[in-house]
Amino acid sequence: MSVEQVSRRGILKTSLLGSLLAGLSTISVSAHAQEKDKENKKDMYDVIVLGAGPAGLVTAIAAKQAGAKKVVVFEKKDRPDGNAIFALGSVCGWGSRHQKEQGIKDSAEDFYAMMMDVSKQMGDPALNRTYTDNIPKDIDWLEQDIGVKFGKIRPMPYPRLGRTCRVQGEGITGGAQLVKKLLAAAQKNGVELKFEHKGIELLHDDKMNVTGVKIQTPSGQKEYYSKGGVAIATGGFSANPEMVDKYIGGWATRMVLRGSKSTTGENISLTMPLYTKFVNMDQFHSGPIVKETHVNPADVLNSGYGIQVTTGGDRYMDENNTYVIKARTTAQKTLDNKAWVIVDSNCPVLGNVIDKYNRLNSPYGKADTIEALAKQVGLPEKKIVKAVQEYNDAVKNNTLDKLTPANTYKKPHLIEKAPFYAIPLNGGMTATFGGPLINTKAEVQNLDGKSIPGLYAVGNSAGGIFFHNYAGGAQLGAATVFGRIAGKEMAQRAATSK
Repeated sequence: MSVEQVSRRGILKTSLLGSLLAGLSTISVSAHAQEKDKENKKDMYDVIVLGAGPAGLVTAIAAKQAGAKKVVVFEKKDRPDGNAIFALGSVCGWGSRHQKEQGIKDSAEDFYAMMMDVSKQMGDPALNRTYTDNIPKDIDWLEQDIGVKFGKIRPMPYPRLGRTCRVQGEGITGGAQLVKKLLAAAQKNGVELKFEHKGIELLHDDKMNVTGVKIQTPSGQKEYYSKGGVAIATGGFSANPEMVDKYIGGWATRMVLRGSKSTTGENISLTMPLYTKFVNMDQFHSGPIVKETHVNPADVLNSGYGIQVTTGGDRYMDENNTYVIKARTTAQKTLDNKAWVIVDSNCPVLGNVIDKYNRLNSPYGKADTIEALAKQVGLPEKKIVKAVQEYNDAVKNNTLDKLTPANTYKKPHLIEKAPFYAIPLNGGMTATFGGPLINTKAEVQNLDGKSIPGLYAVGNSAGGIFFHNYAGGAQLGAATVFGRIAGKEMAQRAATSK
C-alpha cells in the first residue's frame, strides 16, 4: 500500500468522521434548541406581576379580565405579607353606591381638591385626577366582581368625611379580608400564583424594553419572560434601614415599623438599573405605636387633652398637632424615639385607649398625683410636676402661646382630675411614599421623561401620587385604580406584541 493510498484513506476516514460528528453536532444543537424553545414557551407569560398584595392581585385580575391568557403573580414570601394585612382596610372615594344610598353629597372636584390639599399640592395632578375619575367605578368593581363587603360609611373628620368605605373584616383586619377576597378572585380568574419566588433582576433587550424577570426560586434562579411586561407591586422600602437612612435620614431608622417587614425596597433596587426617575423619596406616613406591644395610642393623641413629654421630662412639641406629625416629631426630636402623654380622667377617649392597653398587656401609668405618676413610670418627678403646672397656669391665663414650645389648643383643658395617666408611645413608620414615577397608564418613567417600555408600578411601589400625608383609605384606593389600569395596559401590550 502506497503512502498516497494511506494518506487518501486517512483523509477519507477523517472526512467521514468529521461529517458524522458534524451531523451529530447539528442534531444535538437542534435538539437542544427545540428543548430550549419548549422551555422558553413554558416560561413565557402575557403578564408578570411581582407582589401578592392588593395592587398586584388587582393588576393580575384586571389583566385576565382584559383578555390576557397567561398571567402569573410572583410573591417572595410563602404568603401575602405586605402592609395591607395589617390595615383596617378602608377605600377612600367619592360617587360610590354607598354615598348615594346614604345621601352623602360629594363631587369629583371636591374630592380632587381634598387629595391635592392633603398632599400640600405636591401630589402629581394628573395621577390624582386619574384616581378621582376612576375610583367610583372601581369601588363598585371591588364589590361586584371581587365580592368585597363594605360597611356603612361613618361620619369622620376631614379629609375622610363621608368618603371611607371600610372592608368588613369578618374576624380579621379589613385589609387582610381584602387580600383574601382578591386571592380567591385571582384563582377563579385563572391567575397563576407562585410563592417563595423573589424577583431579583429585571430582564430587558438592548433597547431597554422590559422583557421579563429573573426569579430566585426555592430550587435556584430562573428567568421568566412576558409579552406584556412586568408590574412592580412589591410595596415601598420602610423595612429597609439602609434605604430609609439614605432617602429619609438616620433618625427615621429608629422608628417602629407599623406595617410589614417584607417591604424592603424592590421597587427601587429592581428598577434603578433602568435609569428610572424616582420621586418623593423622603416622604412617608407615620403614626404612633408602642414598640413592645404594637398598641396604637392615636385616639388620645388626637383628643385635644394633655401634654406630651420626652423621657427626660420636657415638652417638645405643640400638642395640637395631628397624630401623624406627633409620631414623626417624636422620632426626630428624641434619641430613644419615646414619649409620654400626660392626661387626667376628663379625657373623653381614655376608656377606649386604656382598654386596648389592658387587653394587650401594654404598660402605662396611673396614679392619684402627678408626682406619683412620674415616679411610677420612671419620669423625672420634679420636671413633670413643673411641666403640668406651667401648662395649667397657661390655660388659666390664656398664655399657651407663650409656652416653649407654644401650644395652640383651640379649646384647652386643665390637667386636674385624678387619677392621672401616663400613656407611652413611639414614633412609627407606616409606609413610604417614594418610588418610580408613573404616568396615568401606570408606566414607569425614566430620567429622560419617557416611559420604560414594559415596566409598570402600582400600589406603594409607585411614586408621584402621595406627598406629606394621605386621606385614610387612599392607598388601597390608589392600588385598585392603578392596578386595574396597569392590568388593562399590559393585556393590550401582550395582545399586540410580535
